[in-house]
Amino acid sequence: MALDQAGCCRATVMRAALFGLCLCVSAPALAATLGDIAAALAAPAGAPQATNDWTAFTKLAGAKWQGKAPAKGGNKYYWNGKVPIDRVGTGTVSLVGDKAALHSASVEWPKDIKLAKVPEMLAAQFPKDAKLEQVRGACPDERLSGSRIYRATLAGRKPLYLHIQYAAADRGSSSSTIEMEPQRNKGWIC
Repeated sequence: MALDQAGCCRATVMRAALFGLCLCVSAPALAATLGDIAAALAAPAGAPQATNDWTAFTKLAGAKWQGKAPAKGGNKYYWNGKVPIDRVGTGTVSLVGDKAALHSASVEWPKDIKLAKVPEMLAAQFPKDAKLEQVRGACPDERLSGSRIYRATLAGRKPLYLHIQYAAADRGSSSSTIEMEPQRNKGWIC
């Protein structure tokens, strides 16, 4: 009798483990990658415009947007939201554009960006077939803070420029951001 109970217990534990594994494998992704954000911004390669419209961001995994897009602020339109970023944490995504199309996306990165490790970070956040090219490296006077510029081209999409920044501030605080635009912004200088 004890042997039958032990076998029954093992079978129950195995069923529970398999059920849990199935849930993990079939659960939808609840976090976005930097590549997902870039794909939502960049227009398809054959499109006449450089970027998508606002609806491209409605399907971003796990995003919690503030209000409906786009909201008017001054002479631009915007939309902000919290987005869980795969293997990093929750960041803020800020979109800017006109009523019909997006002009840029800015990601407040939830962790400090290590500028020396940007290639590895991008490789982990973009699909393997994405083309990632460094356009500008470190600025001459860079010490604790700094930036890099990359051109990212996803398969079947128009290219985007990424301005990756880490800024150390007083009292040990810091900020890390990644700005995405279809052309290299003239303000991204050393």
